[in-house]
Amino acid sequence: MIADATFAPADGGVRALRFIPRASVPLETACVVANGIRETLRELLGECDLVLGEPSALGPPAWALLAHESLLFLTRGRLTDVVIVLPKRDARRLVLRAFGEGDELPDGACSALEMHALERIAARCAAAFEPLCRGRGEGSRAVRGHEVPACTAYFDLRVRSPLPLTLGIGIVRDLPDPGPTATLAPRTLEAVTVDLRAVFAEGILDAAGFVELRPGSVVKLETKVGAPASLNLGAGRLATGVAGVVASHTAFLVHDVATGVHA
Repeated sequence: MIADATFAPADGGVRALRFIPRASVPLETACVVANGIRETLRELLGECDLVLGEPSALGPPAWALLAHESLLFLTRGRLTDVVIVLPKRDARRLVLRAFGEGDELPDGACSALEMHALERIAARCAAAFEPLCRGRGEGSRAVRGHEVPACTAYFDLRVRSPLPLTLGIGIVRDLPDPGPTATLAPRTLEAVTVDLRAVFAEGILDAAGFVELRPGSVVKLETKVGAPASLNLGAGRLATGVAGVVASHTAFLVHDVATGVHA
């Protein structure tokens, strides 16, 4: 399991180093999702001041604590399923603002009409989950805690204005390793040198014949006269062409570049 280094809370002025499991959600992916949800909330609430929490790996106990006393909205996807975690008090605050009824929180659970409105809001937010799901199945729907497996990763979106609320994003299945997140510009490698090998004739020689080689020995090659030569990097062929001499220097004239070399 890949882990990240972090520091425990200060104890007597010293913060102990510890390792925690690494979340399978890259921070840049979480940023894309957060931007999509912010646009949805902006349409609903007006200008939003939103802070993204860093993605964290979760165990079953932590997920049970997060899901307790929260409304859950599940969106199924090809790579993983995503759960919106909305604390009940924040859910009431959000739906009352959407209905234009102010921020005062009356006691009691959400009504059927309010739940329907929240489901519609969750469905609109789910449009931002494409970087996580890579293709969505059925639309977002309200679920109970026992209807969804424990999430393995989580990050939250903390809205500071126009009203304070927290909207959590739970990832049911770990995402596959995305690989390198960036590539090098060609100019970065301009100073790097590589050893290339030009092959213009090939043959097979058994061990006994190799041991008997002497100056003047004739080795039979299997390559036909005038056959294309190859330019190799390690075991891979980069190009085919003609080997020869230019201005007293050994040279190789490229005719064709192998498929995939420029990629």
